[in-house]
Amino acid sequence: MMKISFIAVWLLLAAGAVAAMFHITFEVEKLEARLHDTNRQIVRELETIHVLQAEWSYLNRPQRLQSLSRELLPNLLPVASTQFITFAHLPKRGEVGGAIDAPAVAPARYSPAANSTVGGRVQ
Repeated sequence: MMKISFIAVWLLLAAGAVAAMFHITFEVEKLEARLHDTNRQIVRELETIHVLQAEWSYLNRPQRLQSLSRELLPNLLPVASTQFITFAHLPKRGEVGGAIDAPAVAPARYSPAANSTVGGRVQ
């Protein structure tokens, strides 16, 4: 009787070990599949980033920006050297007499033309 219970305990332990091994094996396979999917997603994202950087470089070409600024901002003038000042000319904090009452440069004004164009289309 002792021998049968001893064998039964060992068989149960062996069956439990086999079940645990199968469970661990399936968990590892599931985690490897997740890792593979995550790596594929990372590669797709890197490719997307590469494409977006190429598009950004294409859209920010100086010639294109210059032609767009001429077309869409016809009244925009280059910055004059008189619009710049040094730090020495700025009023000190708490200084009342040196406070600036009005901006040195007037804000840009919008004057809609009869046939204004936006993006090459007449509005």
